[in-house]
Amino acid sequence: QSRRDDMESLGYVLMYFNRGSLPWQGLKAATKRQKYERISEKKMSTPIEELCKGFPAEFTTYLSYCRSLRFDDKPDYSYLRQLFRNLFHRQGFTYDYIFDWNMLK
Repeated sequence: QSRRDDMESLGYVLMYFNRGSLPWQGLKAATKRQKYERISEKKMSTPIEELCKGFPAEFTTYLSYCRSLRFDDKPDYSYLRQLFRNLFHRQGFTYDYIFDWNMLK
């Protein structure tokens, strides 16, 4: 497990939140090992563009960047944060520090 792996996993979590599911969910296999192998194969064979289709390009850029890193590379966290900050502003959001859970009564 490396920083690259952690960042790629975060990208999949973000896409899970966007899509509601991931293409490798629900795969069946005889053993746990075979299941993890099938999941790994499906992840690697699913084009990032397909996974992120219908969502802002920043998600494709993020996952492509993560996959391009070598195992021991240090991600450019500032670049990745800026990707999503720019998207946040382009979508018309502002940093008001009011969150959904603050508004629950």
